[in-house]
Amino acid sequence: MHVLVLGSGGREHALAWAISKSAKKPKISCATGNAGTAQLGANIDLDIDEHSEVVDYCKAEKPDLVVVGPEAPLVDGIADHLRDEGVRVFGPGSGGSRLEGSKIFSKGFCDDNGIPTAAYKVFDDEERAHKYIDKQNIGLCVVKADGLAAGKGAIVCDDVIDAHSAVDTILTERKFGDAGERIIIEDRLRGFETTLLTIVSGSEYIKLPYSQDHKRAFDGDKGPNTGGMGVFAPTPKITAQLDELITNTIVEPTIAGLTNAKIDYTGCLYFGLMITEDGPYLIEYNCRFGDPEAQAVLPLMEGDLLAAMEAAIDGNLRDVPLRQTGKKSLVVILASDGYPDSYRKGVFITDDLKVLDDDPGLIVFHAGTRKQGRDVLTSGGRVIAVTSLGDDFAQCRNKVYDTLNNLKLDGLFYRTDIGHELITV
Repeated sequence: MHVLVLGSGGREHALAWAISKSAKKPKISCATGNAGTAQLGANIDLDIDEHSEVVDYCKAEKPDLVVVGPEAPLVDGIADHLRDEGVRVFGPGSGGSRLEGSKIFSKGFCDDNGIPTAAYKVFDDEERAHKYIDKQNIGLCVVKADGLAAGKGAIVCDDVIDAHSAVDTILTERKFGDAGERIIIEDRLRGFETTLLTIVSGSEYIKLPYSQDHKRAFDGDKGPNTGGMGVFAPTPKITAQLDELITNTIVEPTIAGLTNAKIDYTGCLYFGLMITEDGPYLIEYNCRFGDPEAQAVLPLMEGDLLAAMEAAIDGNLRDVPLRQTGKKSLVVILASDGYPDSYRKGVFITDDLKVLDDDPGLIVFHAGTRKQGRDVLTSGGRVIAVTSLGDDFAQCRNKVYDTLNNLKLDGLFYRTDIGHELITV
């Protein structure tokens, strides 16, 4: 069986890693992949934003399944184009992907289906947005670009000055390009954040463990937002009672809303949640596996992920024995110095990687890496995800940091406080 994974990040390496463990022993190709996916199969030089290239490759090589990793191709409809050519695809079409592709659409979807979400206003004109902030004395808020912004389009504001600055950044300066043609200014909810990944097949779904990401670049949740600097799973604050409440007020209404809208959703659906004193709220949807959440959650599952993906396509998801192991995981991201702003590429990391790869207590997922002969060099902002599994979070955390603290890591940095609040759990 031949599986083609589209994407080149840590999420795609994690997906390829999990798929490689299938009893079907698949041949794996990744487009374009990275130095990590090259260890599992062949990296293919395809521009996945050019759908015709992907379609032509599939016509020639006839993969049995295409797994779409990143959000941009999904929002642009690559799953629709491949299905039109008879290719089996794990990933939603453009209709379902609008849940991530437009925050304004997802807010309206929540309104229509009674899903709790923060109060908000929509603007496409900076002058009106500034007047709204002054008139309502908006301080504690979140200003979001409507479209895709590589996970960085939400600006958390502490006061009126921050709110005005966020409007200027998105609407006036167009830091996020066309994604910022419209914005949402929404109330800032108080509580703790968690993420729920689900595998969805129409009206059926499987829930994966809840996880908790750390978006800010530096210790103490300081610095700019990133794509994620670390994550742990499962989130220990999610009790059985809270899980049931989330399922009943957010997950089930979402699945029903998709069905009622005649959106045949097949793929991963990501629920970004804020748990407040008043209950759970939906912060955002993503139409794919999270990164770095996938690197923490997929190793916690036992069963056959590839079989689950095929069952989702065939409408037999409830028959798949995909279960949680009961273990815990913690992931620390190694990022290029300067990330998420400007950073140098081509930094030699072969020696540090060898130490990590040789440690049987760690799983190393590549993101911004490339091979040069026998060496591995950096090629992006987030470079490596280092995952540890254990019976408790203290064990996971100690394993990761004891190893990292003994490495030179020239040109890389990492947060030293991922999971620090969990060491007694």
